Amino acid sequence: MKAFAVVLASMCVCAPACADALVAKGTKTTLSVEYTFESSGKKQDRNDLHEWRMSRVAKITAQLSADVPMALPALHAMEAAQTTDLKGKQDQMAGAQQKMAPMMADIEKMMAKCGDDEACMTREIQNYGMNTKMTPELKSVKQDAQAITTLGAGRYQLWSASAQKGTYSIDEKRHDVVADPGCLPTQQCTRDETRKGAGELPLPPGAMKDPKAATGFAMVEVDALKNTVVMKLPVPVMPLPYTQTTTTNSPEEKGGTTQAIASFPGEVKPITVAITGDLRSQSGTQTFKIDTKNREGGTLTVKWRFATQ
Repeated sequence: MKAFAVVLASMCVCAPACADALVAKGTKTTLSVEYTFESSGKKQDRNDLHEWRMSRVAKITAQLSADVPMALPALHAMEAAQTTDLKGKQDQMAGAQQKMAPMMADIEKMMAKCGDDEACMTREIQNYGMNTKMTPELKSVKQDAQAITTLGAGRYQLWSASAQKGTYSIDEKRHDVVADPGCLPTQQCTRDETRKGAGELPLPPGAMKDPKAATGFAMVEVDALKNTVVMKLPVPVMPLPYTQTTTTNSPEEKGGTTQAIASFPGEVKPITVAITGDLRSQSGTQTFKIDTKNREGGTLTVKWRFATQ
């Protein structure tokens, strides 16, 4: 099956009908995205008060490079006909391997006999070829190989990340008033918290020595037949540093300033959009409702732009 996967990876042909959406291998592009998470509100009952305002922004640009057009998708969902055809090829591969099993066993015996003696191996293979009868079953192996390696026209093109950089900002405030007999003289504990951070996105360990460590996970795949694109948008690959300042009269907690890190809320799954106009300039906006742990939920707005150079 590994050999079959290699065959699939190496076979592709660009059909004229797909030419408008497909480009030459190595063509460069950028995939830019701006994430904005916002949450604000107020909750109050007869005893407690909770107010908050949260804002996290990340702006990321990934450099991508086009791979060779392929007949089968990497990010798009497989179509029923493609799945059936692939299963048929896998069955043919298994059948061809079974037909070749006796010959492979004979070759292994030759290798065991000759060891590292290349002259011996050449002689044994020549004798084997002269004395082996080409049966209909062996002839059919060639037909199997042709069927296995015959794929449709290349309609999918994958763009892979080669670099990524960006900036971020965190600006958050929270005010809590909680009834507590231990907080004298009002019997209410007050807590104010601010979080602030900004700068370039942190790089993964080893990125200074090995730039590949900072490429990220962004990918784009174009389906030139259906004129759709699937995008795995670039995301921060490391937690975001910020400074937290806390003021409180609670006897159980001390105020002060500390350094901490935060992840970007929510998980952005691959998105599929229709190509409108020229592939070299595509953009869009999507919003997601996020339920955050230990914090109130909010809205994540995602603005993206795919621009071929």
